[in-house]
Amino acid sequence: MKSRNLSRFGALVLLLVAGCAGNKEFKRIDALRSDPAWPMIRAAAEVEVAHRDGNTQWSHSAYYAPKQHTNGVWVAVASGAYPLNSLGDSIGMLVRDSGEVFSYSPRMSSHPK
Repeated sequence: MKSRNLSRFGALVLLLVAGCAGNKEFKRIDALRSDPAWPMIRAAAEVEVAHRDGNTQWSHSAYYAPKQHTNGVWVAVASGAYPLNSLGDSIGMLVRDSGEVFSYSPRMSSHPK
């Protein structure tokens, strides 16, 4: 009986730890979004997607998220729905603080469409 209670307690602790880790990540991403440079970086990413894909409707409606900002380089991801997003599920980009996109990587999911 005690081992069952102990395993339930362990499972509860794991859920709480996972929830805290998710909350920490959310706060980190939120801090990146609050950076005064993010709107310019997001705009540079949107222009790059429109230029490479040739579809301004997809680039305008996509969701852009900052993932990291280190040493003057932003990691940004653009995501969008399939019919408009012909390149895949998301596009990872490296963008310098100046707005120059120097890496562009469409990422395809492994699930069939």
